[in-house]
Amino acid sequence: MILLMLLFGAVYSFTSAVGSYNVKYYPESNVYTASNENYNRLKCTTCCRVLFASEYNYAKNAKFTDADDIKDYTRFVMDNEFDDRSLVRAYEGGWEQNILLRPLKPGNELQFWEFAPYKMYISFPIPRRVHDIRGTADPGNTLIIWNKKPPLAEGTKNQRFVYVHPYNGYPSNEKYSIYKQHFYIPFQTAYSLCYQTKTGGETRSTWDGNRNLQTTTTSYQIKAERCSPTDPKQMFVPVFA
Repeated sequence: MILLMLLFGAVYSFTSAVGSYNVKYYPESNVYTASNENYNRLKCTTCCRVLFASEYNYAKNAKFTDADDIKDYTRFVMDNEFDDRSLVRAYEGGWEQNILLRPLKPGNELQFWEFAPYKMYISFPIPRRVHDIRGTADPGNTLIIWNKKPPLAEGTKNQRFVYVHPYNGYPSNEKYSIYKQHFYIPFQTAYSLCYQTKTGGETRSTWDGNRNLQTTTTSYQIKAERCSPTDPKQMFVPVFA
């Protein structure tokens, strides 16, 4: 049902479009290539293009149900704050770019991500940009895209996340195993930290480059927050495509 909703659900207009979006600092010339990998992307059997749909129903402030899907409630997916890959910025200069929740826009390649080696999640059309939480992970820090560092380089810990698949038999000896459908942030060892979607009543984060973020009433930031096994704002469904 989720797949059908993603394919046929309502489409919303964006405002961060070509011509209205300020790039300011342009990226490195090879930002669209994957030649910095230690594997052949085209031959990788564990690399998957995927949409990440939120399990949070904004209209009902509750977890999605099968009945909600039938009633055509809008599902939101992980997306970038810009609408064309040519609008990606340099990863330095104080203009970080956010990963937002936005309604599906058919044909928008920026809503596709990739399960990749080393617990990284790569932008499928911009393979030198990955999920990142800058510096030390603290509650409230927002999810951004950032330059993908070499897999074994020092400082990559804030680019590594564990998606906890909800299938039966998941290793119960892992402390994060109770957080089904969550993105767990393993390098925060003082407590359990996960991705969480913001809601309409929350203030937009403006730390560092986020002050340049353009949002609409149908786009929400994603932040780090202490894990809850039952909070639907922390649950995501991968839709492989």
